[in-house]
Amino acid sequence: MKKLTISTLVLILIFLSNNPAVYAVGSGGFENASYSAKTLGQGNATIARPQDPSTILSNPAGIIELDGIRVSGGLQNLDFRSFHQNDVTGDRNQNKGKLVLLPSFYMTANPGKLLDDRFALGVGVNSPFGLSTKYPSIGMAHYTGYKNQLKMVATTIAGSLRATDWLDLGGGAINYYIYDYGQIFNYPNAAIVGAGADGRAMTETSGGGWGWNFGVLLKPLPHHRLAMSYRSRADVEVDGRVVIDDLVLGGAQGYDTFPHFESGAHSDVPLPWNLTFGYAYEPSMKWAVETDFGITGWNVFADQNFTFDRPNPTLNALGTIPRDYKAAVSVHTGGHYQITKKTDLYGGFAFYQAASPKNHVDNFLPDSNRYMWSCGTSYQLTERTQVDFAYMFMLFAGRNISNPVVFAKTGESIDGKYTSIMHGAFVTFTYHFDFPFEKRMKDSKEGPRFEMTPSLGRSQG
Repeated sequence: MKKLTISTLVLILIFLSNNPAVYAVGSGGFENASYSAKTLGQGNATIARPQDPSTILSNPAGIIELDGIRVSGGLQNLDFRSFHQNDVTGDRNQNKGKLVLLPSFYMTANPGKLLDDRFALGVGVNSPFGLSTKYPSIGMAHYTGYKNQLKMVATTIAGSLRATDWLDLGGGAINYYIYDYGQIFNYPNAAIVGAGADGRAMTETSGGGWGWNFGVLLKPLPHHRLAMSYRSRADVEVDGRVVIDDLVLGGAQGYDTFPHFESGAHSDVPLPWNLTFGYAYEPSMKWAVETDFGITGWNVFADQNFTFDRPNPTLNALGTIPRDYKAAVSVHTGGHYQITKKTDLYGGFAFYQAASPKNHVDNFLPDSNRYMWSCGTSYQLTERTQVDFAYMFMLFAGRNISNPVVFAKTGESIDGKYTSIMHGAFVTFTYHFDFPFEKRMKDSKEGPRFEMTPSLGRSQG
C-alpha cells in the first residue's frame, strides 16, 4: 500500500512539472519560437535577415537595421491534434480540439544620424513558452491530467550596436512571468487503498524569472550574410498550491486532513538555452534565401524538484521527478520573392528533433521528430503600414512509446502509437514612424519610408 501511495503522489507532482504541449511551433518541446507572421512564413530562417521588430527576440543585433520607429502587433492561432492507439487493447484516444490565441507586440527605435547611425533600442512582449491541452476526463488521460495549461508573458528589452560597417552586435534582458500553470486530474483512491471512487486533484502555480539574449550579424561580402543568436537558460520560480478532494481513507494515505487536502507547492521551471547559426544569400532586393541551424538545451530537464508547505513522510519521499530530456537540433530554410512593389511572397521548411526519450514520452506531448511547412505574404497597405500573413502545418512523426514510469505510478498504461498534427495562422501589422528630429535631417528627395524588402530600412553597408 505504501508503495502505491508514494507512486501515486509522485504522479501528482509530475502534473506540476513541465508537461509540454501545443505551443511548440518554431521549436521543440513547449517552446513557441515563431515571433511574427513574416518569420514564420519563411520557416523561421531569418536571423541573418532582420524582418521586422520581432528581431528583438530572434537576433537583437538586427535592430540597428530597422530605421525610425517601428511598431508591430500580431496574433497567432494554433490547433493541435494528437491521436493514440493502445498496443494491447486497441483503444483509440485523442485530445479535444482547442484554439489557442497568442498575441505579440514589438517596438524598435533607431535615432539614425542623431547617434551617428550606431545605436538602436527595442522592446518586445510575447508568449515564448506555453501549453494548453484538454482530454476527456474518463479517457486515457484521466489520471495523467485531462486539462493542462501553462500561460506565460515575456518582456524583452534589447539594444543593437553597429560596431563597423560589416559587424552589428546586440543583446538584451528577458523577464519571464508564468501567470497560470496548472492541471486538473482524477485522484485514484482505488489504486491506493483499494476502495472508493476517484477523487479530484488540481494544481495551480505562478511565478517569474530572468534570462538574456545576444546576437551577432556579419556582412563579410556583398550579398552574403552570417549570423549567430543565443538565448540563455532561465529558471522561473513558481509558487502555488496542490488541492485534493474526496480522499478515501486519507489518514492511511498519509494526509493530515481529509477528505480535503491542500498544501502550498513550490518549484523551478527551467527554460532551455538556444544557440542558432544562420547564413543568408541576397542576390538582389527582389529575393533572398536563408538556412539556419540551431540547438536547444532541453537537457536542462534532467529532473524536477518540489517542496511543500505541509509535507508528510509520503511527500518527503518523493525526491526528484526524472525527465531526462536531451539537447535537440533544428534546421530551418526559407526565403522571400517580391512579385510587385506592394506584395511579397514567403515560403519555408523546418525540422525539429525530438527532445524526450522514449521511456518518458507522455500523452501531454507525444514527442517525436517534427516537420513544418509554412508560407505567407506581405502587403503594403500604405506607405507606412504593412500587413503580413502566414500559415504553417506541422507533422509529428508517428512514434511507438513505452513509458514504464507512468504504468508503475497509476496501474494504467499510456503506451502505444502516437501521431500528431498542428496547424495555425499568424497575422502581423507593422507601422513605421520617423524618429523625432531625425526626419528634419533626411534628404527631402528620399523615397518612401516603408520598403517591401526582407530587411526593412536596412543599411546595405
